[in-house]
Amino acid sequence: MVSVVIPTYNAGNYLPGLLDALAGQTLAHELIIVDSTSRDNTQAILRGRNIPFHEVSPASFNHGGTRNLAMSFTSHPVVIMMTQDALPVHPDTLKNLVAMLLRDENIGMAYGRQLPYPEAGILSQFARMTNYPAESRLKAWKDIPSLGIRTCHCSNSFAAYKKADFQAVGGFPTDTILGEDVVLAAKLITSGKSLAYCAEAAVYHSHDYTLTEEFRRYFDIGAFHQQQEKLLQPFTGAESEGLKYVIQEWKYLAGNNHLTLIPAQIMRTAVKLVGYKLGKWQQHLPLSLKQKISMHTSFWKN
Repeated sequence: MVSVVIPTYNAGNYLPGLLDALAGQTLAHELIIVDSTSRDNTQAILRGRNIPFHEVSPASFNHGGTRNLAMSFTSHPVVIMMTQDALPVHPDTLKNLVAMLLRDENIGMAYGRQLPYPEAGILSQFARMTNYPAESRLKAWKDIPSLGIRTCHCSNSFAAYKKADFQAVGGFPTDTILGEDVVLAAKLITSGKSLAYCAEAAVYHSHDYTLTEEFRRYFDIGAFHQQQEKLLQPFTGAESEGLKYVIQEWKYLAGNNHLTLIPAQIMRTAVKLVGYKLGKWQQHLPLSLKQKISMHTSFWKN
């Protein structure tokens, strides 16, 4: 038996399908819900299904801190982190992820494959295909020269942890705007542990961001890299990996008869780059501006 942790906020559109999918999983689990005082029918859905939940205020939500709090409520040595919009593809999804995690005592964390929702746009489809390939693999310190920043790439949208290893590196950081999963993965790797990617454990999870959302998201990514610069220093090459991705994206669009999307893709790339560079320079910006252009306004308020 394992614990499954899901932070929620206005999750009413996702919960029925997600709860049904979890109820159909072949791996027994306890469900830990931490809700940020949702304003929709999230809590009513949970009460209607007799699912207990813990409540925190939206102002106090913190990607790392709230998940640390949820971890303290868990009863089992293996904990799966999910987000409200990640939908298990197969009844063995949880089972396969945990099997990968427990395959080797040196594996401290395992994260699963993310597939695009059927209605996802072409760029979202490419992002999921590139970042979550069909082959599983292990990543460790020795892979940094070849993988760079991608060595610690992972996602709490669907990831499993050994609680003992999680606690040994201090849990999630509470001082990071996002990327608490990447920070923990980097700590595990630098402590000698391995990170596992399990392609056999898949969830549907994708987003079609607007240009404004892309700008704000990449501002936060840039701020994250600046704030965690010391920890991430061994995992070099974030910007060079970004360039490789753009070139691959161009080739994908051209190879799949989507040449007409390339001008829009160039514009989107420019917006991402400006947001990222501005985020890397965030310590020189006024707090009021950071609150306006960030996706995570509460982080700057706190």
